[in-house]
Amino acid sequence: MSVRHLIVLLCILLGSSVFAFGQASKQELNDQLYEAVRKGDAPAVTALLDKGADVNAKFRYGATALFKAAERGHLEIVKILLARGADVSVKDTFYNATAMTWAMDGGHVEIVRELLEKQPSSVDDVLITGVGENKPDLVKIALAKGGLSKETLTTALYMAGRDKDSAQTADLLKKAGAVPPPDVDAATLQSYAGKYKGDNVEATVSLAEGALVAVIPGQRPLQLMPIDATTFKPLFVDGVSVRFKVADGKVTGLSLTRQQNTTELTRVN
Repeated sequence: MSVRHLIVLLCILLGSSVFAFGQASKQELNDQLYEAVRKGDAPAVTALLDKGADVNAKFRYGATALFKAAERGHLEIVKILLARGADVSVKDTFYNATAMTWAMDGGHVEIVRELLEKQPSSVDDVLITGVGENKPDLVKIALAKGGLSKETLTTALYMAGRDKDSAQTADLLKKAGAVPPPDVDAATLQSYAGKYKGDNVEATVSLAEGALVAVIPGQRPLQLMPIDATTFKPLFVDGVSVRFKVADGKVTGLSLTRQQNTTELTRVN
């Protein structure tokens, strides 16, 4: 091998080593960033970001430093990460959760407010979580933010109306213009209870505490909210509706619509 070739080879090897060292340093910075966030050390977080730590580096299950800050309730650090470009839309691969999920779960109201400013589209989730977990502060934040769909407001009011401990929340929703779903009498609801079968699918509908519940084998029970006297939608499930068929005063079946697909089921006596 000539001297020139040897020099070229050495340069390549040295360059690879420097590149590998740089990569390792970057990973170390990211690990140190996560640890600083976990401890709530805001100055260290700022210093590590200044040194080149990746604000959106992924850790276990694809979570980021923002997840940990939101979970721990470290408001100052959340603000720092957001200012440095932290992505609030990232979901982990285990819970399918976001930083907002952890903030709401921990009741960190001010962090929820900060995240909502970055991602206004999550306002519906904030409202429904506030109603479902009886957290009026989250309800107030969502209502103050605005941009809520009529359907979400109606769903929230329906949920609050079924919980005797959510009277305050129901009042807040009504003042915000929430309209309740149509009232279907108990006798009509009871007439829908029974078993239904179709091609490769079956459903059992029952009446529990004044509300219809549908159970499809292998899936969690679905509480049904009325849209009109014969049409219902499951709570917390988008793009799904159930329409009961009535002929000569008798319930004969139901149509289960999921997105653009409709499955017909027949009432089993």
